[in-house]
Amino acid sequence: MRYLDGETIVDQADGRHEHFVPLHTTDMVEYLTQHPMLHESKRASFRELASLILALLHHLYRQRHERLTYIYAPLDPDRDRMLLTVPTAESRNRLYDELFESTRDALDRANYRRLGPEQIQQAIDAASQWGVRMRMNFAQLRRLDVYARGCVVGRRQTRSWRKAFRAETVDVPLYQRLVVMFRVVDDFESDQFDPRRVYLRMFKNVPQQDVDMMLPATGIQMTWLDHSRIVVPSLYAAAVTLWRVLRNVVVLALFGVFKTLGLILLVLFAVGFGVKSMFTYRTNTKRRYMLSMTQSLYYQSLDNNAGVLLRLLEEGEQQEACEAVLAYFVTSVVMAERGACTLAEIDQACEALLREATGMVVDFDVEGTARNLVHLGILSVDEAGWTALPLDEATRRLDATWDNWFN
Repeated sequence: MRYLDGETIVDQADGRHEHFVPLHTTDMVEYLTQHPMLHESKRASFRELASLILALLHHLYRQRHERLTYIYAPLDPDRDRMLLTVPTAESRNRLYDELFESTRDALDRANYRRLGPEQIQQAIDAASQWGVRMRMNFAQLRRLDVYARGCVVGRRQTRSWRKAFRAETVDVPLYQRLVVMFRVVDDFESDQFDPRRVYLRMFKNVPQQDVDMMLPATGIQMTWLDHSRIVVPSLYAAAVTLWRVLRNVVVLALFGVFKTLGLILLVLFAVGFGVKSMFTYRTNTKRRYMLSMTQSLYYQSLDNNAGVLLRLLEEGEQQEACEAVLAYFVTSVVMAERGACTLAEIDQACEALLREATGMVVDFDVEGTARNLVHLGILSVDEAGWTALPLDEATRRLDATWDNWFN
């Protein structure tokens, strides 16, 4: 069990592996530079090589950001710049496809995993003590993608009548990051969303049972307990009102005064009061739920629309830089005496170092990282296996690549 802070822990007792490196590039470089397997005389060179890797990857990601910004501009509901041409329906469709494809690639690079329909349905069918059950209509959504990263356990306080309403701490499964990307149909019920736009939302520390609160829901789903709280008081109020009026009507009936009219007014007044009480309580219940949901979204929301794309690209850059630096360290330092090695050996060594550094079991993306190092020219493969350039030679190669980048 690994504590991230005072309220969040990482519990991998069920054997679940994380798919992202829970370290910043600075942390990774510092940890590897101080590693006993790296000779003290090579630490300065290793820092230089790591900075070159980060600089080259940053330039690549800047190009990706420019492209994504260009694609998203006509589809951004928050755009504040003028467009020279108005996109036609055909051009919008091309942009939709390219945007979803590029965003999915950015999410994959940032090591997010898409939630399947079964996981979303489980969240709709349940709600945590801090969440609200939502009513979904997927027919109103033309496209919906939900991605999550970081399965952790949060510690929250609750009160229950079983414990005499004393505060107790309970464990709540959370997603550290949740990204929602959607587009509505042309005849969407509400004017809150424009069918010509694509909406992106990013949230933090979302209970796994409350994922539906982050989706474009069509309303609040009332439970049987909520309905009973509405119906029972309404019936009681109507019965009390009926009894009070009935006494007056009986007195009038004894004198034969307004007998028929009194009975009609009695029924109408009792029914009207009961209906009014029912709708009043229903409205107040929905307002209470909406306040709870608004407070949760206020503290859990991280970014919207174009800001989500910027965050995803920055996270992807950090993930790929950490993976590249770690994989090069393994192939050039840890396995230096072994010579050529296989991808499986690199994968195992990287995961062992990550577990040593973080205490977590991480599913390392060795294939994607190997492609990046080959693209940078500091890792090669032949019949014997994978081999990294020596540290000094790799530094010169990256330095030359940076100098000739714009040529």
